[in-house]
Amino acid sequence: MARDFRSYIFRKTVYLAITILLILAFNFILFRIMPGDPARAVIPKGASDEVIAMLRDKWGLDEPYLSQFVTYLVNIFQGDLGTSFTVRVNYPVTGIIGPALANTLVLVGTGTALAVLAGVMLGRLAAWRRGTVTDRVASGFFLIFYCMPTFLFALILLSLFTKYIPDWPSRGAYGEDYRYLDLWGKIGDRAYHTLLPLGALVVEEIAAFAIITRSALIDVMTEEYMVTAVAKGMRSKDILHSHAMPNAMLPVVTVVAMYVGWVLSGSIMIEVIFSYPGLGKLTWDAVWGEDYPVLQAAFMLETVAVLIANYSADLLLFKLDPRVKI
Repeated sequence: MARDFRSYIFRKTVYLAITILLILAFNFILFRIMPGDPARAVIPKGASDEVIAMLRDKWGLDEPYLSQFVTYLVNIFQGDLGTSFTVRVNYPVTGIIGPALANTLVLVGTGTALAVLAGVMLGRLAAWRRGTVTDRVASGFFLIFYCMPTFLFALILLSLFTKYIPDWPSRGAYGEDYRYLDLWGKIGDRAYHTLLPLGALVVEEIAAFAIITRSALIDVMTEEYMVTAVAKGMRSKDILHSHAMPNAMLPVVTVVAMYVGWVLSGSIMIEVIFSYPGLGKLTWDAVWGEDYPVLQAAFMLETVAVLIANYSADLLLFKLDPRVKI
């Protein structure tokens, strides 16, 4: 078994490395074939061709694509993601993405963790009481919030708070005096500003995890070993925890891995609506400003995070499910 697992890890690691290399190549090509000239985005209209040519030479945009690609790979492995064109002109991309990534981890990371815990618990409750009023009411709420667009619920929540609690902060990740606060003051200030976008994010994700958990648990409850456990006279609580939930968690683990991978991408609509300075908002600004280095770095982080999360899920599923083949 241990040898099979090592072989499985080796194969998955090779596939991961190849996929990441292909993603990097696609990421490079994508922004070279997009319309528009980034050099024209950072200079006033009517600038001379000499100025534009100078900027293109400075950013290496006049070199052959193969030479640009080699430079691109070398810089990535050295931790150099280039300089911003428009978001913060000539500022290192790593310095721009760092704070945005930290804000996104606070918002989306916390939201995903809360959604997984609450969603699994609510989905388990609904499945175990299948057919009852509790199940029907809970399933109705799950479907409503799952189908509701994220931006719509966020706008409703924002409108209600600005109307009935106008003093509640509706934008930003922290207040203007954040830098002067002590540690606990900073934590409280961040929590105060993050609560509104966090609520908009968590509600929809809770519905998604609850629906998946309920469906998986209902499927498991029809298996023969569940009937056998009931026939043996086992308590319902023991059947749920010892037999049903471990097997029902297999599809949930896969979905959790996807959501964890998406943590780095942030939630663009929520961050834009609440003017939350995370990676999603940064991506939005970079799109409008045609800031290709920032977009390249953001897309690279997001795709690699998803790949690594799914890689981890594959390894975990190998341990959890003996039916997984190498």
